[in-house]
Amino acid sequence: MNADDLLETIGLQIRRHRKACGLSQEELATRCGMFRTYLSRIEGGTANPTVRVLQSLASVLEIDVAVLFRA
Repeated sequence: MNADDLLETIGLQIRRHRKACGLSQEELATRCGMFRTYLSRIEGGTANPTVRVLQSLASVLEIDVAVLFRA
């Protein structure tokens, strides 16, 4: 899996878990202290989030950060 594929996988997992939690992008972004537009880019696979950002998202979504890397 190349880096672009990995970023897409991470974005898809975040979107899937966000929707499962019943959160909007705005709600999740606010809880993580980021802009909604940045979250949108992460979910779209066009942003390259840091480990800290991924940990913050996973924490709010109540999942292990490793789940974000599963295709």
